[in-house]
Amino acid sequence: MKRLNASVIAAAILFSAMCLTVNAADEKLDVKSDIQKQAKQEQTQKPESTKADTKAEQKQEAKSATKTDTKVEQKQEIKEISFAVPAPERETSILQHRNALKYANEKLAAAVKNMPEKQWYPVYHAAPPANWMSSPNGFSYFNKEYHLFYQHNPFAPQLEKIHWGHLVSSDLIHWRHMPVAVAPTDNYDKNGVLSGTAIVKDGLLYLIYSGNYDTNGHKAQMVNLAMSKDGINFVKSANNPVVLKPPAIRGLKVSNEHFRDPFVWKHDNNFYVLIGTQNIPTKDGMVLIYKSSDLTNWKFNGITAIGNKSEIGYMWESPALVQIGDTDVLAISPQGIKPNGKNFLNKYQSGWFVGKLDYNTGKFKQIGAFGLFDKGFDFYTPQFLKTDDGRVVMIGWLGMSDSENPEKNEGWAGMMSIPRELKIVNKKVYTVPVEEMKKLRGQSVLLKDKIIENEKSFLQVNGDSYELDLEADMTEAKSLTLELRSSDTQKTVLSYNKENSLLIFNRDKSGKALTGEREAQLKLNNNILKLRVFVDKSSIEVFANDGEVVMSSRIYPDKKSTGIKFIADGKVKLKCFNFYKLKPATTK
Repeated sequence: MKRLNASVIAAAILFSAMCLTVNAADEKLDVKSDIQKQAKQEQTQKPESTKADTKAEQKQEAKSATKTDTKVEQKQEIKEISFAVPAPERETSILQHRNALKYANEKLAAAVKNMPEKQWYPVYHAAPPANWMSSPNGFSYFNKEYHLFYQHNPFAPQLEKIHWGHLVSSDLIHWRHMPVAVAPTDNYDKNGVLSGTAIVKDGLLYLIYSGNYDTNGHKAQMVNLAMSKDGINFVKSANNPVVLKPPAIRGLKVSNEHFRDPFVWKHDNNFYVLIGTQNIPTKDGMVLIYKSSDLTNWKFNGITAIGNKSEIGYMWESPALVQIGDTDVLAISPQGIKPNGKNFLNKYQSGWFVGKLDYNTGKFKQIGAFGLFDKGFDFYTPQFLKTDDGRVVMIGWLGMSDSENPEKNEGWAGMMSIPRELKIVNKKVYTVPVEEMKKLRGQSVLLKDKIIENEKSFLQVNGDSYELDLEADMTEAKSLTLELRSSDTQKTVLSYNKENSLLIFNRDKSGKALTGEREAQLKLNNNILKLRVFVDKSSIEVFANDGEVVMSSRIYPDKKSTGIKFIADGKVKLKCFNFYKLKPATTK
Protein backbone atom coordinates (compact mmCIF):
# COMPACT_ATOMS: atom_id res chain seq x y z
CA MET A 1 0.00 0.00 0.00
CA LYS A 2 1.63 3.20 -1.13
CA ARG A 3 2.01 5.87 1.53
CA LEU A 4 0.07 8.97 0.60
CA ASN A 5 1.27 12.45 1.30
CA ALA A 6 2.00 12.51 5.02
CA SER A 7 -0.14 15.55 5.70
CA VAL A 8 -3.14 13.91 3.99
CA ILE A 9 -2.93 10.76 6.14
CA ALA A 10 -2.25 12.75 9.30
CA ALA A 11 -5.22 15.02 8.66
CA ALA A 12 -7.50 12.05 7.98
CA ILE A 13 -6.44 10.24 11.16
CA LEU A 14 -6.69 13.37 13.28
CA PHE A 15 -10.10 14.31 11.89
CA SER A 16 -11.38 10.81 12.59
CA ALA A 17 -9.89 10.93 16.07
CA MET A 18 -11.64 14.23 16.75
CA CYS A 19 -14.91 12.58 15.76
CA LEU A 20 -14.45 10.15 18.63
CA THR A 21 -15.04 12.90 21.18
CA VAL A 22 -17.30 15.93 21.16
CA ASN A 23 -17.89 18.65 23.70
CA ALA A 24 -18.26 17.49 27.29
CA ALA A 25 -22.04 17.77 27.46
CA ASP A 26 -22.64 15.89 24.19
CA GLU A 27 -20.05 13.26 25.08
CA LYS A 28 -21.75 12.59 28.38
CA LEU A 29 -25.04 12.03 26.62
CA ASP A 30 -23.35 9.72 24.12
CA VAL A 31 -21.82 7.65 26.90
CA LYS A 32 -25.15 7.16 28.67
CA SER A 33 -26.77 6.30 25.37
CA ASP A 34 -24.06 3.76 24.65
CA ILE A 35 -24.58 2.13 28.03
CA GLN A 36 -28.34 1.98 27.57
CA LYS A 37 -28.07 0.53 24.06
CA GLN A 38 -25.46 -1.95 25.16
CA ALA A 39 -27.70 -3.15 27.96
CA LYS A 40 -30.29 -4.06 25.36
CA GLN A 41 -27.75 -5.83 23.15
CA GLU A 42 -26.10 -8.02 25.81
CA GLN A 43 -26.96 -9.49 29.17
CA THR A 44 -25.65 -7.37 31.99
CA GLN A 45 -25.48 -10.38 34.30
CA LYS A 46 -22.06 -11.94 34.67
CA PRO A 47 -21.91 -15.72 34.17
CA GLU A 48 -22.85 -17.55 37.38
CA SER A 49 -19.67 -19.62 37.25
CA THR A 50 -17.59 -16.44 37.27
CA LYS A 51 -19.54 -15.05 40.22
CA ALA A 52 -19.16 -18.27 42.12
CA ASP A 53 -15.46 -18.42 41.39
CA THR A 54 -15.01 -14.85 42.62
CA LYS A 55 -16.90 -15.44 45.87
CA ALA A 56 -15.03 -18.67 46.52
CA GLU A 57 -11.72 -16.93 45.94
CA GLN A 58 -12.66 -14.11 48.29
CA LYS A 59 -13.62 -16.58 51.05
CA GLN A 60 -10.38 -18.49 50.55
CA GLU A 61 -8.38 -15.27 50.70
CA ALA A 62 -10.03 -14.29 53.98
CA LYS A 63 -9.16 -17.66 55.51
CA SER A 64 -5.58 -17.79 54.31
CA ALA A 65 -4.46 -14.20 54.93
CA THR A 66 -2.00 -13.51 57.76
CA LYS A 67 -0.31 -10.33 58.92
CA THR A 68 3.11 -11.87 59.32
CA ASP A 69 3.56 -13.74 56.07
CA THR A 70 4.48 -11.21 53.39
CA LYS A 71 4.33 -13.76 50.59
CA VAL A 72 0.84 -14.79 51.59
CA GLU A 73 -0.22 -11.14 51.71
CA GLN A 74 1.14 -10.62 48.20
CA LYS A 75 -0.71 -13.68 46.94
CA GLN A 76 -3.85 -12.45 48.62
CA GLU A 77 -3.55 -9.09 46.87
CA ILE A 78 -3.18 -10.87 43.56
CA LYS A 79 -6.27 -12.98 44.17
CA GLU A 80 -8.27 -9.91 45.16
CA ILE A 81 -7.59 -8.13 41.89
CA SER A 82 -10.89 -7.07 40.36
CA PHE A 83 -10.93 -7.03 36.59
CA ALA A 84 -14.57 -6.12 36.09
CA VAL A 85 -15.54 -2.42 35.94
CA PRO A 86 -18.16 -1.67 38.62
CA ALA A 87 -21.38 -0.13 37.29
CA PRO A 88 -20.82 3.28 38.98
CA GLU A 89 -17.43 3.54 37.24
CA ARG A 90 -18.70 2.48 33.81
CA GLU A 91 -19.16 5.99 32.46
CA THR A 92 -15.68 6.98 33.61
CA SER A 93 -14.24 3.88 31.96
CA ILE A 94 -15.82 4.74 28.61
CA LEU A 95 -14.58 8.33 28.79
CA GLN A 96 -11.07 7.17 29.66
CA HIS A 97 -11.07 4.89 26.65
CA ARG A 98 -12.26 7.66 24.33
CA ASN A 99 -9.63 10.04 25.65
CA ALA A 100 -6.93 7.40 25.28
CA LEU A 101 -7.94 6.83 21.66
CA LYS A 102 -7.96 10.56 20.97
CA TYR A 103 -4.46 10.87 22.43
CA ALA A 104 -3.19 7.85 20.47
CA ASN A 105 -4.58 9.18 17.20
CA GLU A 106 -3.11 12.64 17.78
CA LYS A 107 0.32 11.13 18.45
CA LEU A 108 -0.01 8.89 15.40
CA ALA A 109 -0.97 11.82 13.19
CA ALA A 110 2.06 13.75 14.42
CA ALA A 111 4.32 10.76 13.71
CA VAL A 112 2.97 10.52 10.16
CA LYS A 113 3.71 14.21 9.55
CA ASN A 114 7.28 13.79 10.76
CA MET A 115 8.10 10.71 8.66
CA PRO A 116 10.74 11.23 5.95
CA GLU A 117 10.52 9.64 2.52
CA LYS A 118 10.73 5.88 2.78
CA GLN A 119 12.99 3.49 0.92
CA TRP A 120 11.27 0.27 2.05
CA TYR A 121 7.63 1.27 2.57
CA PRO A 122 5.47 -1.05 0.44
CA VAL A 123 3.69 -0.02 -2.74
CA TYR A 124 0.79 -2.47 -2.54
CA HIS A 125 0.94 -4.25 0.84
CA ALA A 126 -1.01 -3.13 3.91
CA ALA A 127 1.32 -1.34 6.34
CA PRO A 128 0.90 1.08 9.27
CA PRO A 129 0.65 4.82 8.63
CA ALA A 130 3.54 5.09 11.11
CA ASN A 131 5.08 3.16 14.01
CA TRP A 132 4.43 -0.50 14.83
CA MET A 133 2.33 -3.15 13.07
CA SER A 134 2.31 -6.88 13.79
CA SER A 135 -0.29 -9.64 13.97
CA PRO A 136 -3.54 -9.08 12.02
CA ASN A 137 -6.74 -9.10 14.07
CA GLY A 138 -10.50 -8.95 13.52
CA PHE A 139 -10.47 -9.73 9.78
CA SER A 140 -14.15 -9.30 8.93
CA TYR A 141 -16.79 -7.91 6.57
CA PHE A 142 -19.17 -5.25 7.92
CA ASN A 143 -21.19 -2.44 6.36
CA LYS A 144 -20.10 -3.47 2.85
CA GLU A 145 -16.40 -3.18 3.65
CA TYR A 146 -13.59 -5.47 4.70
CA HIS A 147 -12.09 -4.63 8.08
CA LEU A 148 -8.57 -5.58 9.09
CA PHE A 149 -7.36 -4.69 12.57
CA TYR A 150 -3.81 -5.29 13.77
CA GLN A 151 -1.47 -5.17 16.73
CA HIS A 152 -0.35 -1.57 16.80
CA ASN A 153 1.82 0.74 18.85
CA PRO A 154 0.77 4.25 17.79
CA PHE A 155 3.63 5.86 19.71
CA ALA A 156 6.79 4.14 18.41
CA PRO A 157 7.96 1.42 15.98
CA GLN A 158 8.38 -1.03 18.87
CA LEU A 159 6.45 -4.07 20.11
CA GLU A 160 4.95 -2.46 23.21
CA LYS A 161 1.90 -0.45 24.36
CA ILE A 162 -0.27 -2.54 22.08
CA HIS A 163 -3.53 -1.07 20.75
CA TRP A 164 -5.65 -2.23 17.82
CA GLY A 165 -4.92 -0.38 14.59
CA HIS A 166 -7.54 -0.44 11.84
CA LEU A 167 -7.73 -0.64 8.04
CA VAL A 168 -10.77 -0.90 5.76
CA SER A 169 -11.13 -1.88 2.10
CA SER A 170 -13.86 -2.42 -0.45
CA ASP A 171 -11.87 -5.00 -2.43
CA LEU A 172 -9.19 -6.61 -0.16
CA ILE A 173 -6.49 -4.73 -2.08
CA HIS A 174 -6.91 -0.97 -1.55
CA TRP A 175 -6.80 -0.29 2.19
CA ARG A 176 -7.67 2.96 4.00
CA HIS A 177 -6.22 3.95 7.35
CA MET A 178 -8.80 4.39 10.09
CA PRO A 179 -8.47 5.71 13.66
CA VAL A 180 -6.99 3.47 16.32
CA ALA A 181 -9.88 1.24 17.41
CA VAL A 182 -9.10 -0.11 20.90
CA ALA A 183 -6.71 1.11 23.61
CA PRO A 184 -5.47 -0.58 26.83
CA THR A 185 -7.26 1.45 29.52
CA ASP A 186 -8.97 -1.00 31.88
CA ASN A 187 -7.58 -3.42 34.42
CA TYR A 188 -8.41 -6.39 32.23
CA ASP A 189 -6.31 -5.10 29.30
CA LYS A 190 -4.03 -2.53 30.96
CA ASN A 191 -0.84 -4.15 29.62
CA GLY A 192 -1.98 -4.64 26.06
CA VAL A 193 -4.97 -5.20 23.81
CA LEU A 194 -3.71 -8.45 22.33
CA SER A 195 -4.95 -10.47 19.39
CA GLY A 196 -8.49 -11.55 18.63
CA THR A 197 -11.15 -11.73 15.95
CA ALA A 198 -14.47 -10.13 14.98
CA ILE A 199 -18.05 -11.12 14.25
CA VAL A 200 -21.28 -9.36 13.30
CA LYS A 201 -24.29 -9.75 15.59
CA ASP A 202 -27.56 -7.77 15.68
CA GLY A 203 -26.19 -5.12 13.37
CA LEU A 204 -23.09 -4.48 15.47
CA LEU A 205 -19.46 -5.38 14.83
CA TYR A 206 -18.08 -7.21 17.87
CA LEU A 207 -14.36 -7.49 18.55
CA ILE A 208 -13.37 -10.36 20.85
CA TYR A 209 -9.81 -9.92 22.05
CA SER A 210 -7.18 -10.87 24.63
CA GLY A 211 -6.58 -8.52 27.50
CA ASN A 212 -3.10 -8.66 29.00
CA TYR A 213 -2.42 -8.02 32.70
CA ASP A 214 1.19 -8.01 33.90
CA THR A 215 1.60 -6.12 37.18
CA ASN A 216 3.54 -6.75 40.40
CA GLY A 217 4.57 -10.22 39.35
CA HIS A 218 1.05 -11.34 38.46
CA LYS A 219 0.51 -12.27 34.80
CA ALA A 220 -2.88 -13.11 33.37
CA GLN A 221 -4.69 -13.02 30.06
CA MET A 222 -8.45 -12.96 29.60
CA VAL A 223 -11.09 -12.59 26.91
CA ASN A 224 -12.96 -9.33 26.34
CA LEU A 225 -15.47 -7.73 23.99
CA ALA A 226 -15.79 -4.36 22.30
CA MET A 227 -18.59 -3.39 19.94
CA SER A 228 -19.45 -0.76 17.35
CA LYS A 229 -22.49 0.25 15.34
CA ASP A 230 -20.45 2.04 12.65
CA GLY A 231 -17.35 -0.18 12.53
CA ILE A 232 -15.14 2.74 13.60
CA ASN A 233 -15.98 3.81 17.15
CA PHE A 234 -15.82 0.97 19.67
CA VAL A 235 -17.13 0.69 23.23
CA LYS A 236 -15.86 -2.01 25.54
CA SER A 237 -18.42 -4.37 27.02
CA ALA A 238 -19.73 -3.76 30.52
CA ASN A 239 -19.38 -7.51 31.05
CA ASN A 240 -15.63 -7.69 30.49
CA PRO A 241 -13.87 -9.96 30.97
CA VAL A 242 -16.28 -12.44 29.41
CA VAL A 243 -13.84 -15.32 29.99
CA LEU A 244 -11.84 -14.51 33.10
CA LYS A 245 -9.53 -17.51 33.36
CA PRO A 246 -8.89 -21.01 32.02
CA PRO A 247 -11.08 -23.91 33.14
CA ALA A 248 -10.01 -26.53 35.64
CA ILE A 249 -9.36 -29.74 33.65
CA ARG A 250 -8.56 -32.99 35.39
CA GLY A 251 -5.00 -34.13 34.72
CA LEU A 252 -3.97 -30.81 33.15
CA LYS A 253 -2.92 -27.38 34.36
CA VAL A 254 -3.92 -24.73 31.84
CA SER A 255 -1.76 -21.61 31.75
CA ASN A 256 -3.41 -18.35 32.81
CA GLU A 257 -0.37 -16.44 31.57
CA HIS A 258 -0.73 -17.94 28.08
CA PHE A 259 -4.49 -17.85 27.45
CA ARG A 260 -5.15 -15.73 24.41
CA ASP A 261 -6.11 -15.03 20.80
CA PRO A 262 -9.83 -15.91 20.75
CA PHE A 263 -11.21 -16.94 17.36
CA VAL A 264 -14.99 -16.58 17.12
CA TRP A 265 -17.54 -17.94 14.65
CA LYS A 266 -21.20 -18.92 14.49
CA HIS A 267 -22.44 -22.44 13.83
CA ASP A 268 -26.15 -23.19 13.72
CA ASN A 269 -27.63 -21.05 16.53
CA ASN A 270 -24.56 -20.84 18.75
CA PHE A 271 -21.31 -18.93 18.87
CA TYR A 272 -18.02 -20.73 19.40
CA VAL A 273 -14.60 -19.47 20.33
CA LEU A 274 -11.19 -21.12 20.23
CA ILE A 275 -8.50 -19.99 22.68
CA GLY A 276 -4.81 -20.79 22.40
CA THR A 277 -3.03 -21.85 25.57
CA GLN A 278 -0.53 -24.22 27.16
CA ASN A 279 -0.56 -27.28 29.41
CA ILE A 280 2.02 -26.20 31.99
CA PRO A 281 3.32 -29.62 33.23
CA THR A 282 4.15 -30.97 29.76
CA LYS A 283 4.79 -27.62 28.03
CA ASP A 284 2.43 -28.60 25.23
CA GLY A 285 0.40 -26.15 23.18
CA MET A 286 -3.34 -26.66 23.19
CA VAL A 287 -6.59 -25.20 21.89
CA LEU A 288 -9.73 -24.92 24.03
CA ILE A 289 -13.25 -24.39 22.73
CA TYR A 290 -16.10 -22.45 24.37
CA LYS A 291 -19.77 -22.13 23.45
CA SER A 292 -22.22 -19.24 23.88
CA SER A 293 -25.66 -18.13 22.75
CA ASP A 294 -24.97 -14.40 23.17
CA LEU A 295 -21.17 -13.71 22.99
CA THR A 296 -21.22 -12.74 26.68
CA ASN A 297 -21.82 -15.92 28.67
CA TRP A 298 -19.35 -18.61 27.65
CA LYS A 299 -19.29 -22.27 28.65
CA PHE A 300 -16.19 -24.46 28.33
CA ASN A 301 -16.93 -27.09 25.69
CA GLY A 302 -13.77 -29.19 25.60
CA ILE A 303 -10.18 -29.55 24.41
CA THR A 304 -10.11 -29.14 20.66
CA ALA A 305 -6.49 -30.21 20.26
CA ILE A 306 -3.39 -30.67 22.39
CA GLY A 307 0.25 -31.35 21.55
CA ASN A 308 2.33 -34.36 22.50
CA LYS A 309 5.76 -34.15 24.17
CA SER A 310 6.20 -30.60 22.86
CA GLU A 311 6.66 -31.91 19.32
CA ILE A 312 4.52 -29.05 18.01
CA GLY A 313 5.69 -26.39 20.44
CA TYR A 314 4.99 -25.23 23.97
CA MET A 315 2.28 -22.66 23.12
CA TRP A 316 -0.28 -22.44 20.32
CA GLU A 317 -1.14 -18.87 19.34
CA SER A 318 -3.90 -17.59 17.09
CA PRO A 319 -6.00 -20.74 16.65
CA ALA A 320 -8.69 -20.65 13.96
CA LEU A 321 -11.18 -22.99 12.35
CA VAL A 322 -12.39 -22.58 8.77
CA GLN A 323 -14.42 -24.85 6.53
CA ILE A 324 -13.42 -25.44 2.91
CA GLY A 325 -15.96 -27.62 1.18
CA ASP A 326 -16.57 -30.57 3.49
CA THR A 327 -13.20 -30.22 5.21
CA ASP A 328 -12.40 -28.32 8.38
CA VAL A 329 -9.01 -26.67 8.73
CA LEU A 330 -7.62 -26.01 12.20
CA ALA A 331 -4.94 -23.33 12.06
CA ILE A 332 -2.42 -22.67 14.83
CA SER A 333 0.73 -20.60 15.24
CA PRO A 334 2.95 -22.69 17.51
CA GLN A 335 5.83 -21.31 19.50
CA GLY A 336 8.78 -23.52 20.35
CA ILE A 337 8.89 -26.18 17.61
CA LYS A 338 12.44 -27.49 17.57
CA PRO A 339 14.29 -27.39 14.24
CA ASN A 340 14.36 -30.70 12.37
CA GLY A 341 17.12 -30.67 9.81
CA LYS A 342 16.26 -27.74 7.55
CA ASN A 343 12.63 -27.66 8.65
CA PHE A 344 11.08 -25.42 11.32
CA LEU A 345 14.04 -23.04 11.35
CA ASN A 346 12.00 -19.94 12.18
CA LYS A 347 11.50 -18.89 15.78
CA TYR A 348 7.73 -19.40 15.39
CA GLN A 349 5.59 -21.14 12.77
CA SER A 350 2.05 -20.94 11.37
CA GLY A 351 0.38 -24.05 10.09
CA TRP A 352 -2.66 -26.26 9.68
CA PHE A 353 -4.34 -29.57 10.33
CA VAL A 354 -7.12 -30.88 8.11
CA GLY A 355 -9.95 -32.92 9.56
CA LYS A 356 -13.34 -32.41 11.16
CA LEU A 357 -14.56 -30.68 14.32
CA ASP A 358 -17.02 -32.60 16.47
CA TYR A 359 -19.28 -29.88 17.85
CA ASN A 360 -20.66 -32.19 20.53
CA THR A 361 -17.32 -33.00 22.14
CA GLY A 362 -15.36 -29.98 20.89
CA LYS A 363 -12.62 -32.28 19.59
CA PHE A 364 -10.91 -31.91 16.24
CA LYS A 365 -10.42 -35.21 14.41
CA GLN A 366 -7.16 -34.82 12.54
CA ILE A 367 -6.41 -36.34 9.13
CA GLY A 368 -2.75 -36.34 8.15
CA ALA A 369 0.26 -34.42 9.42
CA PHE A 370 0.78 -30.83 10.50
CA GLY A 371 1.62 -28.58 7.55
CA LEU A 372 2.95 -25.03 7.21
CA PHE A 373 1.16 -22.22 5.42
CA ASP A 374 4.48 -20.69 4.45
CA LYS A 375 7.97 -22.22 4.38
CA GLY A 376 9.88 -18.98 4.05
CA PHE A 377 11.25 -16.65 6.71
CA ASP A 378 8.41 -14.26 7.54
CA PHE A 379 4.80 -15.30 7.92
CA TYR A 380 2.97 -15.52 11.25
CA THR A 381 -0.40 -15.44 13.07
CA PRO A 382 -2.70 -15.32 10.02
CA GLN A 383 -6.36 -14.32 10.16
CA PHE A 384 -9.15 -15.77 8.05
CA LEU A 385 -12.36 -14.57 6.44
CA LYS A 386 -15.02 -16.31 4.38
CA THR A 387 -16.20 -14.11 1.51
CA ASP A 388 -19.74 -13.92 0.20
CA ASP A 389 -18.73 -16.05 -2.79
CA GLY A 390 -17.48 -18.83 -0.49
CA ARG A 391 -13.72 -18.32 -0.62
CA VAL A 392 -11.60 -18.58 2.53
CA VAL A 393 -9.10 -15.69 2.50
CA MET A 394 -6.06 -15.45 4.74
CA ILE A 395 -3.81 -12.51 5.61
CA GLY A 396 -0.72 -12.91 7.80
CA TRP A 397 1.98 -10.77 9.34
CA LEU A 398 5.11 -10.68 7.17
CA GLY A 399 7.38 -10.71 10.18
CA MET A 400 8.68 -12.41 13.28
CA SER A 401 9.05 -11.05 16.78
CA ASP A 402 12.83 -11.48 16.61
CA SER A 403 13.23 -9.67 13.26
CA GLU A 404 15.53 -6.67 13.14
CA ASN A 405 13.16 -4.47 11.09
CA PRO A 406 15.63 -1.92 9.66
CA GLU A 407 12.62 0.18 8.62
CA LYS A 408 12.33 1.28 12.24
CA ASN A 409 14.83 3.98 11.31
CA GLU A 410 12.22 5.25 8.86
CA GLY A 411 9.57 5.60 11.58
CA TRP A 412 7.54 2.46 10.87
CA ALA A 413 7.78 -1.31 11.27
CA GLY A 414 5.80 -4.29 10.00
CA MET A 415 3.52 -5.14 7.09
CA MET A 416 0.94 -7.69 6.03
CA SER A 417 1.09 -10.37 3.37
CA ILE A 418 -0.98 -10.10 0.27
CA PRO A 419 -4.41 -11.74 0.73
CA ARG A 420 -4.28 -15.47 -0.04
CA GLU A 421 -7.05 -17.91 -0.85
CA LEU A 422 -7.01 -21.33 0.80
CA LYS A 423 -7.77 -24.47 -1.20
CA ILE A 424 -7.86 -28.17 -0.31
CA VAL A 425 -5.86 -30.37 -2.70
CA ASN A 426 -5.33 -34.04 -1.89
CA LYS A 427 -6.17 -33.41 1.77
CA LYS A 428 -3.55 -30.66 2.00
CA VAL A 429 -3.89 -26.88 2.22
CA TYR A 430 -2.67 -24.88 -0.77
CA THR A 431 -2.65 -21.08 -0.80
CA VAL A 432 -2.76 -18.81 -3.84
CA PRO A 433 -2.98 -15.03 -4.32
CA VAL A 434 -6.58 -13.82 -4.35
CA GLU A 435 -8.00 -13.04 -7.77
CA GLU A 436 -8.28 -9.36 -6.81
CA MET A 437 -4.48 -9.00 -7.02
CA LYS A 438 -4.83 -8.85 -10.81
CA LYS A 439 -6.40 -5.40 -10.39
CA LEU A 440 -2.94 -4.04 -9.66
CA ARG A 441 -1.38 -5.21 -12.91
CA GLY A 442 -0.01 -2.38 -15.02
CA GLN A 443 2.71 -2.27 -17.65
CA SER A 444 3.50 -5.80 -18.80
CA VAL A 445 5.98 -7.90 -20.73
CA LEU A 446 4.41 -11.12 -22.05
CA LEU A 447 6.69 -13.78 -23.56
CA LYS A 448 6.24 -17.34 -24.82
CA ASP A 449 8.54 -20.24 -25.65
CA LYS A 450 11.77 -18.56 -24.62
CA ILE A 451 14.85 -20.74 -24.14
CA ILE A 452 17.23 -20.11 -21.24
CA GLU A 453 20.73 -21.56 -21.33
CA ASN A 454 23.34 -20.24 -18.92
CA GLU A 455 22.33 -16.63 -17.98
CA LYS A 456 19.63 -14.43 -19.44
CA SER A 457 17.84 -11.15 -18.75
CA PHE A 458 14.91 -9.62 -20.60
CA LEU A 459 14.48 -6.04 -21.73
CA GLN A 460 12.14 -3.99 -19.50
CA VAL A 461 11.91 -6.83 -16.97
CA ASN A 462 13.16 -5.18 -13.79
CA GLY A 463 11.94 -3.08 -10.88
CA ASP A 464 11.14 -3.04 -7.17
CA SER A 465 7.38 -3.76 -7.16
CA TYR A 466 6.11 -6.34 -9.62
CA GLU A 467 4.60 -9.75 -10.27
CA LEU A 468 6.29 -12.59 -12.16
CA ASP A 469 4.11 -15.41 -13.50
CA LEU A 470 5.97 -18.15 -15.30
CA GLU A 471 5.70 -21.76 -16.41
CA ALA A 472 9.01 -23.49 -17.08
CA ASP A 473 9.62 -26.84 -18.81
CA MET A 474 12.51 -28.43 -16.90
CA THR A 475 12.79 -31.59 -19.05
CA GLU A 476 16.30 -30.77 -20.27
CA ALA A 477 17.52 -28.86 -17.23
CA LYS A 478 18.94 -29.73 -13.81
CA SER A 479 18.07 -26.40 -12.20
CA LEU A 480 16.64 -22.93 -12.69
CA THR A 481 17.71 -19.91 -10.65
CA LEU A 482 16.12 -16.46 -10.41
CA GLU A 483 18.14 -13.58 -9.02
CA LEU A 484 15.66 -10.92 -7.84
CA ARG A 485 16.24 -7.33 -6.70
CA SER A 486 19.77 -7.78 -7.99
CA SER A 487 22.71 -5.48 -8.58
CA ASP A 488 26.49 -5.95 -8.71
CA THR A 489 26.53 -6.52 -4.95
CA GLN A 490 23.03 -7.64 -3.96
CA LYS A 491 20.55 -10.32 -4.92
CA THR A 492 17.81 -12.47 -3.48
CA VAL A 493 18.08 -15.96 -4.93
CA LEU A 494 15.21 -18.32 -5.70
CA SER A 495 16.27 -21.63 -7.22
CA TYR A 496 14.78 -24.99 -8.10
CA ASN A 497 16.94 -28.11 -8.15
CA LYS A 498 15.26 -30.90 -10.10
CA GLU A 499 17.63 -33.63 -8.96
CA ASN A 500 16.61 -33.36 -5.31
CA SER A 501 13.19 -31.69 -5.88
CA LEU A 502 14.05 -28.66 -3.75
CA LEU A 503 12.83 -25.08 -3.98
CA ILE A 504 15.42 -22.91 -2.23
CA PHE A 505 15.12 -19.28 -1.05
CA ASN A 506 18.39 -17.55 -0.11
CA ARG A 507 18.68 -14.00 1.25
CA ASP A 508 22.36 -13.94 2.27
CA LYS A 509 22.97 -11.02 -0.12
CA SER A 510 19.50 -9.44 -0.05
CA GLY A 511 20.62 -6.21 1.57
CA LYS A 512 20.66 -4.92 5.13
CA ALA A 513 20.30 -6.99 8.29
CA LEU A 514 18.89 -10.29 7.07
CA THR A 515 20.55 -13.52 5.96
CA GLY A 516 19.69 -17.21 5.78
CA GLU A 517 18.25 -19.91 3.59
CA ARG A 518 15.02 -21.90 3.52
CA GLU A 519 14.08 -24.88 1.39
CA ALA A 520 11.01 -26.95 0.64
CA GLN A 521 10.31 -30.22 -1.14
CA LEU A 522 8.51 -29.68 -4.43
CA LYS A 523 7.95 -32.44 -6.97
CA LEU A 524 7.11 -31.49 -10.54
CA ASN A 525 4.27 -32.78 -12.66
CA ASN A 526 5.49 -33.59 -16.19
CA ASN A 527 8.67 -31.58 -15.51
CA ILE A 528 6.70 -28.31 -15.30
CA LEU A 529 7.65 -25.69 -12.70
CA LYS A 530 5.07 -22.96 -12.05
CA LEU A 531 6.02 -19.82 -10.13
CA ARG A 532 4.14 -16.65 -9.19
CA VAL A 533 6.39 -14.18 -7.44
CA PHE A 534 5.28 -10.90 -5.84
CA VAL A 535 8.05 -8.40 -5.14
CA ASP A 536 7.55 -5.16 -3.23
CA LYS A 537 9.95 -2.56 -1.84
CA SER A 538 10.96 -4.78 1.09
CA SER A 539 9.31 -8.15 0.57
CA ILE A 540 9.10 -11.20 -1.67
CA GLU A 541 6.29 -13.77 -1.72
CA VAL A 542 6.65 -16.93 -3.81
CA PHE A 543 3.81 -19.28 -4.81
CA ALA A 544 5.02 -22.49 -6.45
CA ASN A 545 2.98 -25.03 -8.41
CA ASP A 546 -0.41 -23.42 -7.79
CA GLY A 547 0.22 -22.81 -4.10
CA GLU A 548 1.60 -26.20 -3.08
CA VAL A 549 4.63 -24.42 -1.62
CA VAL A 550 4.71 -20.79 -0.46
CA MET A 551 7.79 -18.91 0.74
CA SER A 552 7.83 -15.32 2.00
CA SER A 553 10.49 -12.99 3.31
CA ARG A 554 11.27 -9.39 4.13
CA ILE A 555 14.33 -8.03 2.34
CA TYR A 556 16.11 -4.65 2.52
CA PRO A 557 18.01 -3.99 -0.72
CA ASP A 558 19.38 -0.72 -2.00
CA LYS A 559 17.26 1.36 -4.38
CA LYS A 560 19.51 0.48 -7.30
CA SER A 561 18.97 -3.26 -6.82
CA THR A 562 16.20 -3.74 -9.38
CA GLY A 563 17.61 -6.38 -11.73
CA ILE A 564 16.12 -9.78 -12.60
CA LYS A 565 18.36 -12.53 -13.93
CA PHE A 566 17.61 -16.12 -15.02
CA ILE A 567 20.29 -18.84 -14.76
CA ALA A 568 19.82 -22.37 -16.10
CA ASP A 569 21.86 -25.52 -15.63
CA GLY A 570 20.89 -27.18 -18.89
CA LYS A 571 18.13 -25.90 -21.13
CA VAL A 572 14.94 -24.41 -19.66
CA LYS A 573 12.01 -23.61 -21.89
CA LEU A 574 9.80 -20.81 -20.60
CA LYS A 575 6.46 -21.91 -21.99
CA CYS A 576 5.01 -18.63 -20.79
CA PHE A 577 6.52 -15.74 -18.91
CA ASN A 578 4.44 -12.76 -17.78
CA PHE A 579 5.93 -9.75 -16.03
CA TYR A 580 3.68 -7.04 -14.57
CA LYS A 581 4.57 -3.78 -12.94
CA LEU A 582 2.15 -3.46 -10.03
CA LYS A 583 0.25 -0.24 -9.49
CA PRO A 584 0.17 1.39 -6.07
CA ALA A 585 -2.67 0.26 -3.84
CA THR A 586 -3.29 3.84 -2.78
CA THR A 587 -5.76 4.66 -0.08
CA LYS A 588 -8.95 6.11 -1.50
